[in-house]
Amino acid sequence: MIAATKKILVGLFAISVSLSAFSQAPSTLLRIAHAGGQIENETYTNSLEALNANFKEGFRVFEIDFSWTTDTQLVCLHDWEQSFERSFGVAPRGAVSLQEFQQLVAQRSKFTKCDLASLMHWLSEHPDALLVTDVKEGNLEALRHISANYPQFLSRIVPQIYQPTEYPVVRDLGFERIIWTLYMYSGGSLAVLDAVKAMDLWAVTMDTTRAERNLGQNLNAIDVPSYVHTINALADSLYFKSLGIDEIYTDSLSLQRERNAIARGGVGIVDSKFYQTTLLKSEELAQKLNDFFNKPVLHYSLENDFSQLSVSTNQLSFQVSPPGRLLFAATGNDPYIGFPVFSDPRTQIELYARLTVPDSSSVEVFYATQSQPNFAAGRREWVQVSEGQNEIVISINAEEPITQIRLDPGAVPGDYSIGRLEVRSD
Repeated sequence: MIAATKKILVGLFAISVSLSAFSQAPSTLLRIAHAGGQIENETYTNSLEALNANFKEGFRVFEIDFSWTTDTQLVCLHDWEQSFERSFGVAPRGAVSLQEFQQLVAQRSKFTKCDLASLMHWLSEHPDALLVTDVKEGNLEALRHISANYPQFLSRIVPQIYQPTEYPVVRDLGFERIIWTLYMYSGGSLAVLDAVKAMDLWAVTMDTTRAERNLGQNLNAIDVPSYVHTINALADSLYFKSLGIDEIYTDSLSLQRERNAIARGGVGIVDSKFYQTTLLKSEELAQKLNDFFNKPVLHYSLENDFSQLSVSTNQLSFQVSPPGRLLFAATGNDPYIGFPVFSDPRTQIELYARLTVPDSSSVEVFYATQSQPNFAAGRREWVQVSEGQNEIVISINAEEPITQIRLDPGAVPGDYSIGRLEVRSD
């Protein structure tokens, strides 16, 4: 496996060269100040001071968190728990009334946290600013409230929706720009790409995990702009833009600060903590592959031992496959292959697989033991995989010999393939 390790490291070197050569392309999207932007090294203030300070820094789009009061008014607060305690220095006790909120702001808050009325007044005084809403509970009700009470701002308010079903409702309320943010959406990349075809979105916003699975590039291919949140370092911004992301939500990285940092030089994608983590994971995988193929006992291999009659299956159908490779289609969300009982059970085994999956998901390996012959959720190991080809090594350690395993290759329907599969131990 030394050759395989060298191949991985050569691939990493090629990635590094490619990323180093990347130069930031201009984006038609505007950068978004997260929760009003940072002020005095504090974030999530959702305050008028933060809006003013970051407007001076050049931001023109501001994301603001909203929460409902007990008298059904909207105030600029992330939540009534940690954010409440951090903002006012008192233990959380659940939602309060608008009047109580305003009193807390006046008496206990370092900054002037907005309510909906004061925020709309600020927006009227800054005619070139846009507002992005983030309402985690009662989003549609909040947008109906805003649409009914402040129709003059519909063209300047950019609602975030959390599920595709919200889109037609929000569009009918008169909002011209809509962002779909994915942090509450459970579907994978293919589901996202399919859903956006029915929507005319301003952009899709995602976390760094989805961005690293190349969702930005896939959205670009169908002309849908994308954001990633929350990025505060130039190197990280460059890294995600190299992955097809158009712009960022940020606490502090204004365009002017970014331009100044680029002019000074010395910062590149290789300095990104996300890039460094990716590099480290790849090096760890290379080591795992070397260790795996040096294990002397081969308990099972797809190439030598597989036959359709020897395995049990669920929600999948095998296709005609070339020697040493397995092609199959998953027909539901719970496909699996149960492999034969091991002739030489061990308490510690490892599974290697090179598999191609139709969408980002998780691969699970369930195992049975001599005294517990049934598969159960408490006896499993798993690893995240991305759309396309993946190489994985999964280690299983049990208190008694492992007699059998079951492979769950993913949780989405579609076409799968396994190019190689082995189970080994020392």
